[in-house]
Amino acid sequence: MENLDNLIICKHCDTLQKRVKLPKGSVAKCVECNKILYRNVKDAFHKSIAYSITALILFIVANLFPILNISIGGQKSSLRIFDMIYMLYNEGFFVVGSILIVVLVISPLVVMFSYLTLALIIYLKIFKSVARYIISFLIISRDWEMLDIFFISILVALVKLIGYAEVEFGVSFYALLGFIIVNIFILRNIKVVELWTMFSREYNVKKR
Repeated sequence: MENLDNLIICKHCDTLQKRVKLPKGSVAKCVECNKILYRNVKDAFHKSIAYSITALILFIVANLFPILNISIGGQKSSLRIFDMIYMLYNEGFFVVGSILIVVLVISPLVVMFSYLTLALIIYLKIFKSVARYIISFLIISRDWEMLDIFFISILVALVKLIGYAEVEFGVSFYALLGFIIVNIFILRNIKVVELWTMFSREYNVKKR
């Protein structure tokens, strides 16, 4: 009977196929739809650390400085992420404010630290059980990353404000855009199945 660890299901056409060991930099494609199943990422450790540190720096900048500078009738005001959350709490919208803290601040921060921690402990080949839990956590946490949706909502609001106010992009706007782009690179280049492959390879996990 085939070991289940050696099998993989294509997420595009649900075809079940056998996993094979790939040389670094190679990809495995589905025999039916030709979509990429998994890849053996070259220099995965360095990429994980580089992407995570870059995203972390951009995320900190995005939260420290104004996203938008708005001028209406001669009155100027700056908008920060924490200002919006504070206003929601101040107006009594505790549930909405709490959700924003989780999806806009806590979740991205924890995910970036998780990628960074995972790369380091796998590279050092320590805390095997911790590495396993971090990968499982990353599978769940990806559904809570909504900064891209938040960014789109800002752009929609800008369209409505253009005719009524002077709007100037702040430093955080570009930092947030950069963070989203880096996050896309992370999701594209470091997939969950590749994390498990890297885990098995570095810790020499034996198949039963």
